[in-house]
Amino acid sequence: MSVNTGGIQDYVRYVYIMSLVSALAMAIAVDYVLTELWIYGTADLTILVITPVFMFMLSMLIISSITMIKQLRGSFGRLSSKAKALMITYIAFFMIALIYFTYISIIHYAGLGLTISDPQLVGDHYLGFGLALYDAGLLTTSWQLVEDLLNNKLSSLYKFFIMMFKSHSNDDDDTIIIK
Repeated sequence: MSVNTGGIQDYVRYVYIMSLVSALAMAIAVDYVLTELWIYGTADLTILVITPVFMFMLSMLIISSITMIKQLRGSFGRLSSKAKALMITYIAFFMIALIYFTYISIIHYAGLGLTISDPQLVGDHYLGFGLALYDAGLLTTSWQLVEDLLNNKLSSLYKFFIMMFKSHSNDDDDTIIIK
């Protein structure tokens, strides 16, 4: 049995980019918590729980949207008007459901109220220097990733990521064979 995927490498690219965005979002969340701890001596850790949940739900929304658009692009014009209306209704329901589940998940975890406090860390020199180095590394990494993505440069990690999903046979790249 074979399944037409519409270009598996495109989906691998989307997963790779969403993974990078998720990692950067988590790094920024950690930076926010540490900065809050350094400035005020108390920090709310709830963002460290919300960020991965939100990034997962956002990734599913984006990848599902791209998949539906790609599948509809080719055969949507050949559908009857009733089928088009039904398809648009299904898509609208699916998108509303995904957005609703994302909202409910975030609201659920936002009420956790995980806090940490240590008044001795307010203005601590070691924590401040560590944050400065952390922020410099975060800024440099973010800049390099954005530059690589905008210039279409593929890193060696991305090439390894693609090779994990590439078939070793001479078949099309668009077909996955299920045995």
